[in-house]
Amino acid sequence: MRTSLLSIALCTFGLSAAQAADFPLASCAGWNGTLVSKTGIDSSTAVMEGKVTRADFQEYCKRDPGWETTAHGGKLTVKQCVATYTKANGKDTYRSTANCIEGTLSFVPPRGEPLRVTFPLPEDADVSCASGMPPLIKQFKLLCPQAAREFHLMDNE
Repeated sequence: MRTSLLSIALCTFGLSAAQAADFPLASCAGWNGTLVSKTGIDSSTAVMEGKVTRADFQEYCKRDPGWETTAHGGKLTVKQCVATYTKANGKDTYRSTANCIEGTLSFVPPRGEPLRVTFPLPEDADVSCASGMPPLIKQFKLLCPQAAREFHLMDNE
């Protein structure tokens, strides 16, 4: 009985932790989304979906990489910054799919063209923030942790 209760508690905690996780987006200077669902991990049909929340905009506006807030020489308060982005992007949703067996990831932003990347990356691949690659690598690691280890994408390898 104790084992069952402990298992249920751990399962519930695991789901809550996944719900609160970041959905890495394809811009190092931008905001992350919030992970809403993640299914098919380490399979040929892995999928994760995310949305942006007020908390995501709050973190972004406090960090203020674009110097928009008064704390960084801009004209907006953090509250105004959050309100501006919530109005413009508050309904944005994101989706990434991966085929972990083939090493592919497709990222579908709310606007613009979908991005597709195949792992392992070429040795000379641009993985700088300007390339947009770091968040895509993080997405692949979330969807395909086993393949990511094989491709030496994990931090400890």
